[in-house]
Amino acid sequence: MTKGNAVARDEPGAVQDDSAAVAAVSRVGAVSSILELLLDSTGLGFGAVARVTETSWTACAVLDRIGFGLPVGGQLEVATTFCSEIRASRTPIVIDQASTDQVYCTHRTPRMYGFESYIAVPIILRSGEIFGTICALDPKPAKLSEPKTLKTLELFAELIGSQLELDETLADLKAEREYLHNLFRQMPSMMSVVRGPDHVLEMANDAYRRLVGEHRTLVGRPMREALPEIASQGFFDLRDQVYRTGRPHIGRSQRVLLASNPDGGLEEHFLDFIYQPMKDGDGRVIGIFSEAIDVTDHKRALDHQGLLINELNHRVKNTLATVQSIAFQSLKNAQTMEHAHERLESRLMALARVHDVLTRESWDSAELRTIVHQAISPFESVDLQRFVLSGPAIKLPPRQVLPLSMAVHELLTNALKYGALSVPSGWIAISWDLGPDGGDVRFRWEENGGPTVQPPSVRGFGTRLIERGLAQELGGTVTIEFDPSGVICAITFPLI
Repeated sequence: MTKGNAVARDEPGAVQDDSAAVAAVSRVGAVSSILELLLDSTGLGFGAVARVTETSWTACAVLDRIGFGLPVGGQLEVATTFCSEIRASRTPIVIDQASTDQVYCTHRTPRMYGFESYIAVPIILRSGEIFGTICALDPKPAKLSEPKTLKTLELFAELIGSQLELDETLADLKAEREYLHNLFRQMPSMMSVVRGPDHVLEMANDAYRRLVGEHRTLVGRPMREALPEIASQGFFDLRDQVYRTGRPHIGRSQRVLLASNPDGGLEEHFLDFIYQPMKDGDGRVIGIFSEAIDVTDHKRALDHQGLLINELNHRVKNTLATVQSIAFQSLKNAQTMEHAHERLESRLMALARVHDVLTRESWDSAELRTIVHQAISPFESVDLQRFVLSGPAIKLPPRQVLPLSMAVHELLTNALKYGALSVPSGWIAISWDLGPDGGDVRFRWEENGGPTVQPPSVRGFGTRLIERGLAQELGGTVTIEFDPSGVICAITFPLI
């Protein structure tokens, strides 16, 4: 038997809803057995589960013993089938012999598809929606009107409807689970889920994996195996406590050392985190959900800020003492008020310039070359080519920058008045280097080409500032030689 001048079609452009229906029915494992039982119990040769809408009829499952020729996914013009009537009336159709049936003997559908016996029952979902039908037919007459036959087929239709609804529910749950899983994975905070008293890792999002190291195998392993380096850091004890008591734990700026890289080196992090117990229906703790935020940068910024504030307090006190000393000495030894004003202003401006250098570096450190250059550059009357600077890159902390800068200023002031810079031919070599072990800095000021130097009969404020104050501030040694060819100042101090 064939579909004759079939209106049945295999349409590659079938609507997506029908394709999904075929897939849904294929996932109901009982359908093939139901069609076998249907044909065996009725003697009919063709059975199908069809998706029926107002505009389409699609075969979702087929058992064909008579060569009817309609495959799974095949379509019929819905208006040419009984299924459109069944869908509209929500009632079965049962025909023992179409050619002698008082209702259907003149109906076009039996003649079009060449069958005599036919039975079909609507598949109605609990929502009230009609999915389609389960139907069977044969070119020969058959005794189908017995109540038990129809009852059996109705039970089959109900079973298929329940399974389809269950499949849809499971699909929705799967989609929701995938959505939540993707959301969990992409959350910016570190999240994990552990189960049982051994804290076996069940889930860990991308941020958590990046924190602890993506090279690790996490899921399915107890945390003590997955993260052995934190065994002595108290985190497992906290988890045990949460699991035992059922009370959450919140940690603030907790320090943790993690082997985040495959080379095994430990990296320091600071975390804000919560361990939240997960409980079953009886209130028993079955696992722990944890969420953490890496506050390492914030913690270090706060620590640095605290250091800066302490350093600032220290520097303010020292600066005030320095200003007081500068003012006292400048006024004490001044010949005139104009002379005192000039010396005081010059020294305070030098102090301000070095503060500018440190401010640009957030009071963290300053390059030694920058310190020297900043000290000599404001003297516009001096050609900078008369200075020869040499030395490696060395960074000094604020407590060493300030006194060294003031010393260079005093040396420069003396050189302008009495030394190498007081004549056009004079020049100054400024050099620095690290000691053999790299633990100290060796700074040298050497004047050349100036007038013959005579040792002073009285040590002025500048000289005392360099020899005593500088040595004390730097924790090193300072020597000033009044060599006839030029002043030489050698400074040695530990590199902090």
